[in-house]
Amino acid sequence: MSRYSRRRFLRQASTLAAAGALLPACSDSSDRAPTPGNAVVIGSGFAGSVAALRLAQAGIPTTVLERGQEWTVQGNDTFPSTTGLDHRATWTIPPSRVADGQGEAYAGLLENIGSPNVTAVCGACVGGGSLVYGGVLIQPPRAAFESVFPYLDYGAMAGTYYPRVIAEIGAAPIPDDVLASPTYRAHRRFIVDAGAAGMEVVKANASFDWDIIRREIAGEIPAAASVSDYAFGCNSNAKLSTDKNYLQRARASGFAEVRSLTEVEMIRQLDAGGYAVICRRLSAEGETLDRYELVADYLFLAAGSLNTGKLLLKSQQAGELRGGNDRVGQGWGTNGDELLAQRHPDVGGGPQGGPACIAAVDNTNPDYPVAFMHSPIPFGGTQLQLAMSVPDELGSLRYDPGRDALAIDWPDDTQTPSALARAASFQQLTAQTGGAPTPFISGTIWHPLGGAVMGDACSELGELHGYRNLFVIDGALLPGSAATVNPALTVAANAERIMEQLVPRVLHG
Repeated sequence: MSRYSRRRFLRQASTLAAAGALLPACSDSSDRAPTPGNAVVIGSGFAGSVAALRLAQAGIPTTVLERGQEWTVQGNDTFPSTTGLDHRATWTIPPSRVADGQGEAYAGLLENIGSPNVTAVCGACVGGGSLVYGGVLIQPPRAAFESVFPYLDYGAMAGTYYPRVIAEIGAAPIPDDVLASPTYRAHRRFIVDAGAAGMEVVKANASFDWDIIRREIAGEIPAAASVSDYAFGCNSNAKLSTDKNYLQRARASGFAEVRSLTEVEMIRQLDAGGYAVICRRLSAEGETLDRYELVADYLFLAAGSLNTGKLLLKSQQAGELRGGNDRVGQGWGTNGDELLAQRHPDVGGGPQGGPACIAAVDNTNPDYPVAFMHSPIPFGGTQLQLAMSVPDELGSLRYDPGRDALAIDWPDDTQTPSALARAASFQQLTAQTGGAPTPFISGTIWHPLGGAVMGDACSELGELHGYRNLFVIDGALLPGSAATVNPALTVAANAERIMEQLVPRVLHG
């Protein structure tokens, strides 16, 4: 098998640490029978939105539970700016974090989950990661994909499921007239520099409305995406997050309800079949307004790698999920993310045009390909690239019941072949630019993946081994890597693949 094989991924995974404490039972719903054919989806990001739409289109009553707020553009200050400090940007609900001086309690857009040597981030809002990402929907190269996912059909993904997601969202590459605009000089320089370095340049599909960005450039509306103020939502309404397409269509069907500010605390396996979902209804300021339970025949976990992992581990340790799957938490990885910066002599001053939409792939070392996603920033003089490769090491997730928190066990991977390949590729790039590497954010993981991996903890349709009708459908299924590229498109397309096969099962039992 190739170097990227699933077997090697699993062999490298760290051992899940045991946690001894059990949490008390939450209620007496174990004697209730599930409503036949109803579904609950936990999480409203890419995978959860796909599941909601496909279930609703089939006439299956579906409830989507989302711990974060629903954000609707109502002016230029709807979303927090990326250029300043704003408590609305950060999820700080847990009282312990507030007590530790980490901010006031608020259901903000983005959660940070830290460990000794890495910090991972994830969305916390209706639309999930689709509101707090760069908008990149890029298809991975075939060779890398087939090495990371030997059990999936690349032809089917490229021919059916990737295009389906692009069409549903309405994503498109950057138009030439926008690329020619003054604030997009850094993009143009990256295209020239990456090409001169021998890399393959790709205009990725971006989930943005380019006509709105044109209006920004023309001065008809206040600038947001076109000056790189788009990471936390987008105040010009240019970002095509899933609340505007997948979820909107699911709701319009009449069969899907989205409950925001609803945090799932526990999953209980019912003796009669199905699952009880223990919910906490929140205010935006973190106050608990109510607790209640939902009972579902079919349960879909789409809370993202970190929170899907946390919920499964917590429920297992409490004895509420009794299937005994000891692979939950394993196969977690960073997507080989590393954010790199250089002082560039020819990118100009002032804010750079966004969103991220130009990638470059270095295949110099075929065993360790590296992709760079040019990441525009709201100031000049610096070029920022997110480097991605298939990581050589994988870690694991643990649940700490004493803190009601997730912990990440991640090995030191700074000198692995994958890390060295990223450094060599970046040096190759900066040699063309005449730029100088400069310190930037390190140790932050923008694309956490794994923890309930296909072919290990789950079947290739996401059904968790040991549990009937409990499905994982999000980035937790990916074995620590999206095959050298941003994972959003693969996460959504994989959810499309899974739901196409599962919806008939839900309909017919």
